[in-house]
Amino acid sequence: MNPARARPLLLAALLAACQQRPAPAVPPPPVAPPPLPAPNGLHVAALTLGNALDAQGRVATPQVRFAAGDTFHVSVDLAGTDAAEHVLDLRWHYLDTRQQILEERKRINGHNERHVHFQLAKPDGWPPGQYRLELRLDGQLVQARQFDVVPPAAPHSGTLRNARQ
Repeated sequence: MNPARARPLLLAALLAACQQRPAPAVPPPPVAPPPLPAPNGLHVAALTLGNALDAQGRVATPQVRFAAGDTFHVSVDLAGTDAAEHVLDLRWHYLDTRQQILEERKRINGHNERHVHFQLAKPDGWPPGQYRLELRLDGQLVQARQFDVVPPAAPHSGTLRNARQ
């Protein structure tokens, strides 16, 4: 190639390279992630064990020690909503003999029910020892409580004896 002819081409290439290029496009601002959905699945918010109910049908005073003649009451408070039917399954166990005493199931509507009550009584009294209850929602263990039935206190003879005798 002739050097005289190459100069204008080289000059044109240099001028093209030195021209201002358009500014790069500004990226759009980042899109905020969508807010997390509110919990809407039915779940157990609280389980309370006691021996008496209040006027609203809930356990009046939570406890883990019972007398042999007590009735066991369980209040289950539910939270969240959905339209499905669910199954609450409560299993009572006497741990001293590793025996399941009772299994009770209740079908509930996840849209309407907010409180469920269970109870267990034994007219001739509970044997002293350790007990456990397990609450399952749709087959999944969601809460468990261990509690005791205490033996009755020994009666007093009514007389005091001198400790030195």
